[in-house]
Amino acid sequence: MKAIMVSEPGGPEVLRMAETEIPKPGPGEALVRVLSAGVGPWDAGLRSGRLPAQQLPLIPGAEFAGLIVGDTGDEAAFEDGEPVYGYPGLTGCYAEYVTCPLEQLAPVPSGLEVADAGAVPVDALMAHQGLSDILQLSGGDTVLITGAAGGLGHFAVQIARALGARVIGTASPQHHDFVHKLGAEVVVDHMQANWPEQVRQETDDGVDLVFVCATPTMSGAARAARDGAIMAIPEVRSDAGGPDHAEKFPEAERVHWESYNGQPSGTRLITMAPWFDDGTLEVHIVRRYFFADAAAAHSTVEQGHTRGKLLLIVDEDLAAQQGV
Repeated sequence: MKAIMVSEPGGPEVLRMAETEIPKPGPGEALVRVLSAGVGPWDAGLRSGRLPAQQLPLIPGAEFAGLIVGDTGDEAAFEDGEPVYGYPGLTGCYAEYVTCPLEQLAPVPSGLEVADAGAVPVDALMAHQGLSDILQLSGGDTVLITGAAGGLGHFAVQIARALGARVIGTASPQHHDFVHKLGAEVVVDHMQANWPEQVRQETDDGVDLVFVCATPTMSGAARAARDGAIMAIPEVRSDAGGPDHAEKFPEAERVHWESYNGQPSGTRLITMAPWFDDGTLEVHIVRRYFFADAAAAHSTVEQGHTRGKLLLIVDEDLAAQQGV
């Protein structure tokens, strides 16, 4: 099969197309013919060596959509040729075939184009876990979501609204209309030094719940929060912060930081399926790249300030059948 390989750490130019063996599924795994793979900062972090060292050579890619190959057994309830999507781990998805644990797979919701579903799992799962489990959002809550226009942020805004919360988002000025359309009631410009004060003016002197999607906004987010506020900090990113990062500024002492790694979960993807089906939740793909253009996709994701997600089309024939 064809795959994008990284043989040594470096810039986007180290991504090379290569021939390799089709992986063999082990017990409790499925083989999937990959249609598309999402591109995120974690991929660039692995390629460059900024994330913890992986055994080289490696195939990047943490999320995908595709078609089941073969019989997965009666207990799995997946059929040969069924459209699925998932998050098998931090590597393996920039390839024509990937294996994935069955519990980390889910059927593609009817409200999602199969090709587009490849850009969903990592960020949608991370947003749902942070908002639902860590912040425990419910109706009537107000949550501050920083970096609200990006891959993680744009899912977080929609999921927070689906959970009944009022959303205050931060974004660069060119993305304010987009973030409002996602459901944010208030959007502030996090490029302005006084943005935390603007958030405090929009609330009763600060927010109690914060979801950080952009590491540079951490200090400002703490200043926008009340004493004792809970801040959820996802970590599966090339610039992930966490408690050690939080301790670098004094505002960290005023709030409670919850740093977490997004967990793969087919069950959680299934939980969100009705939102995709009824239009409550959508994936916004700003750009699609063909398989051979993975380096260009990495260059874009490393520039930052993207809106929504980037998608790598792995199987162009299947993609054409899906209308991409």
